[in-house]
Amino acid sequence: MATVYKVPMSKTVLTLFLIVVAIITATVVWCFKSGLTWSAICLIAVAGPLSIFYWYMLYITPKRAVITVADEGILLAAPPFASAVIPWASVTKVFAGNLKTDDTLKIRKSKKFMNFAGYRCGVVELENASEAVMVTNSNNVYCIQTEDRLYLLGPSDLEQFVQEVDSIFNK
Repeated sequence: MATVYKVPMSKTVLTLFLIVVAIITATVVWCFKSGLTWSAICLIAVAGPLSIFYWYMLYITPKRAVITVADEGILLAAPPFASAVIPWASVTKVFAGNLKTDDTLKIRKSKKFMNFAGYRCGVVELENASEAVMVTNSNNVYCIQTEDRLYLLGPSDLEQFVQEVDSIFNK
């Protein structure tokens, strides 16, 4: 049986984004009522498409990020930045890590990566020159080491994820 773990963006970030959109909307209404028609049109022309783009990047993209743990392995789907199939046979080691305190997990260079308000997703190069795939919404991650690369995973329910990975890996 497979268990799906989600890696969403922080609700605080989404709430602040919606507040900013509400303020811009109120400003547009005020501009139209005050006779500043061109200001309102410019705000709509600029803020409208940007709002749609940021809504996609802050809500839709992280909402689609899932980590599925099954008896065969781990399926990582975090489009468009990261995706992987990790069979249990390729896993050499699993361990807990912290992105802030572990020097071995420091990012040297990002390749295809999104980092915003604690949400991190994509492919990075670590300080020890190894490649890592990172999908997390916190500093605490569970590291899945394979022969090819390191996977730094931190779903919302990290404790249950760690328990399930440990129970399958240590069979």
